[in-house]
Amino acid sequence: MASVLDLDPRWRALMAQGGVIDIGFDHPSDWPHDTRGDAAFVKAGDDQLTAELCRLGTDRFVRATVMLPVRGSDEAVGIALWAQVPPDTFYAYLDTFEGGPAPETSVATLANDLPPIATPDAALTLAFGDDNTRPSAAIEGGPTDISLDDLIALYEATGTLAHGALKSGG
Repeated sequence: MASVLDLDPRWRALMAQGGVIDIGFDHPSDWPHDTRGDAAFVKAGDDQLTAELCRLGTDRFVRATVMLPVRGSDEAVGIALWAQVPPDTFYAYLDTFEGGPAPETSVATLANDLPPIATPDAALTLAFGDDNTRPSAAIEGGPTDISLDDLIALYEATGTLAHGALKSGG
């Protein structure tokens, strides 16, 4: 289906490069240790980071996903981010990996920087599924969709695309 964005050379360049690229963060922004990379986990003293869970001092984090449709298209960008959660939510989610029930919908705090759509410490709402799948997140007061301009700015800010890769359409 044709999109109004098809007229924008930056959109055409993005589609030529394979389409909308999801964004993922390896760790919360405050994580002071090595990145996890391809390792199953990183442990530094009592701090620990896996693909879905993080313990940093007394703080607890879970990985969650925000889906933002791109205005003017049928595409959406997925963002795998880190959310700081209360300990009871963290341990309830951890229990789902052993067959426990999903936690209730919970408030959380964004632990990554998502310019221009949200800053660290933005309030999130997390919804958990019936199994140990990654929770979905909504940014309180944040966007429910994203413009092409904001998508490109987000890509550049997070290093997803080389700076200026889509500015001139190529």
